[in-house]
Amino acid sequence: MPQPLTLVIGNKNYSSWSLRPWALMTELGIPFSERMLKFDSEDWEANIDALSPARLVPVLWEGEPGEGFATFDTVAIVERLNDLHPDRGVWPADDRARARARSLVANFHSGYAALRSAMPMNIRSHHPGKGHEPDVLADIERLAALWRDTRGEFGTRSPYLFGNFSAADAYFLPVASRFATYDPPLPAEAEEYCRALLDTKAMREWSRAARLETEFVPMDEPYADPP
Repeated sequence: MPQPLTLVIGNKNYSSWSLRPWALMTELGIPFSERMLKFDSEDWEANIDALSPARLVPVLWEGEPGEGFATFDTVAIVERLNDLHPDRGVWPADDRARARARSLVANFHSGYAALRSAMPMNIRSHHPGKGHEPDVLADIERLAALWRDTRGEFGTRSPYLFGNFSAADAYFLPVASRFATYDPPLPAEAEEYCRALLDTKAMREWSRAARLETEFVPMDEPYADPP
C-alpha cells in the first residue's frame, strides 16, 4: 500500500524550487500534505536537519517526515512522482515528447543563472524594469525560443507545452511568476504561455498564500530595503 506523501517546502513567496513539485502534484491530483520550513526562522534551524538530508527544500517524504523515505532535489522528486503515479501524466506519453520535456527541465535546472540571480521569485512584489541586464535578456530570449519551438514541433493546441499540463510546465511556473514581477519584454507567444501558467489552479492557490506572507529574506530581496 502506498505511503502518504509529505512535501517539505520553503516560503511560498520566495521558494521557486518548492513551487515546482507542489504545483505538479496539485494540478495532477496527487494527494499530499505540506510542511513549511520558513527561511531564516527558528523552525528552520530546529528541523531542517531532520527533514532534509541535503539541508535544502523541497523534500518529498514517503511515510512520516523525518522517518520515512526521502527524495530531495526537484528533478529527483519529479521522477519519483512519476514512479509512484505513472498514470497521472507527470511526463508526456509520447516518447519523443517525453524526451523533449526532460530536456527542457534539465536545461533550466542546470542553466539560466543570470535570469535566476537577477530576477529571484518574489510573488508579492512588483519591480518592473529591474534585472534587465543583457545576459538576463539573452536567457529570456533563448527560453522563449525553446517554448515556441517545442509547441510548434509537438503541435499542441492547448496552452501548455505538450498538450496536457506536465512536469515541464510545472518547471516554468516560477519563471512566469518572475516575468510578472519584473516585466521584461516578451514575444507574444511567450506572454500567452505565461498567462496560462499563472492562471492554473495551483499557481493561483500558491500565489494567494504567498501574498499573505510577511517575512523579509534579504538575499531574495535585491531591489527592496528591509521593512
